[in-house]
Amino acid sequence: MSAARLQPQRNSAEEVERRLAAINAGRALNAIISINPQVMKEAQRCDRLWRSGAPVGVLHGIPLVIKDNIDCVGMATTLGCRALAEAQPREDARVIARLRTAGALILAKANLSEFAFDVRSRSSLGGDVRNPLNPQLTAGGSSGGSAAAVVAGMADAALGSDTGGSIRIPAAWTGLVGLRPAFRRRQLRGVAPLSLSKDTVGPMTWCVADAALLHQVTHGLPVRPLAQRTLRGVRLGMVSDLPGNDDAQRQALAQAFSRLRRAGATLIPLRLPLSSRVAQEPCLSLREFHPAMSRWLSKMDHAPASLSDLLARGEHLAEFDELLQLHLTRSALVCAAWREQRRFQRHLRQQLQQQMQDQRLEALIYPTSQRTPISLEKMPPGWAPELAAISGLPAVTLPFGQLANGLPLGLELLYPAPDEEALLALALAIERL
Repeated sequence: MSAARLQPQRNSAEEVERRLAAINAGRALNAIISINPQVMKEAQRCDRLWRSGAPVGVLHGIPLVIKDNIDCVGMATTLGCRALAEAQPREDARVIARLRTAGALILAKANLSEFAFDVRSRSSLGGDVRNPLNPQLTAGGSSGGSAAAVVAGMADAALGSDTGGSIRIPAAWTGLVGLRPAFRRRQLRGVAPLSLSKDTVGPMTWCVADAALLHQVTHGLPVRPLAQRTLRGVRLGMVSDLPGNDDAQRQALAQAFSRLRRAGATLIPLRLPLSSRVAQEPCLSLREFHPAMSRWLSKMDHAPASLSDLLARGEHLAEFDELLQLHLTRSALVCAAWREQRRFQRHLRQQLQQQMQDQRLEALIYPTSQRTPISLEKMPPGWAPELAAISGLPAVTLPFGQLANGLPLGLELLYPAPDEEALLALALAIERL
């Protein structure tokens, strides 16, 4: 089990210098788009506060990396797009305001898949994010820069966003803990939208305890240790539709399940009746991105006036041109197709909850990604991440093994209720194995 790393800093300026050196050394990874120009002054202020003996926050002086689709005053919110290189927010995102109140330092903004469109992180502004464990491979997406920054030592934790797996996929492919909280629209103020019905913001960390701390702070919850528990008597549903396509992954998964059983857990094989539709369901962002993005742009300074204006500038990845053109044709949010997809969201959530209730299951467990990367190109991870994304239920990925090539594997837990602390307490017990 990884030890918690997020502890208040008494020498913040030294810590920032160390992290800036790591960013400089890791420039070839393309993990970072911009550095906070005020971070050293802010660190020095933290050091003076510590020396004065004044009370400090739980994240005092800790430098964090933030995905560059989350608004931080004083830094551009670029979405990785050259057309947004100067786009300035007028206020902090809600989650950033809470981090600052807790004493955290915003060190840098992380590269991502442009507009958060993809499951590998490539942008016109930042290039391809490379996996620190093997720079010939993608770090995953769309929060690949956040994951790569943590693994490369640029920060001990980062924030990402997750619409269809964008926190959990890069966390799984780099060996981190990644939490997708339950869907709560109020948490998204100041986050550039992809899908108004699926977007979430969550932590990417080395361990469950640090993920819990960041979740508590960003959601305005009391900061407290997770409940200590064992796995004896815990019933988990093994989703048998998701074995993965790699023999080494299947072997590692079998070993992980064996260890869970030895620890006292009962694992129930489970097939999901809606699995085929989950794999084929059209993405809600095809209906929601255009109107939501145009509203977001209208609140930014030094940004294109609308999505059509942005597209006309031609300062984006050419490979996304066709997709952006398609989005422009979907200007009406509420329509029959959108209503049907929203109905399916509710139906899937109810079916998952009913199935877990009928089987007396505490959570579902399965590989985070059915496939692992083999290049810098897009590697569809399978539909496992969509279970949480479509249903709106919380999920967390934990590292649990590795492939023959040394890449880590992620094990995902899906909880039947919007109770992240209960989910993370269960994840903590599994992490201890």
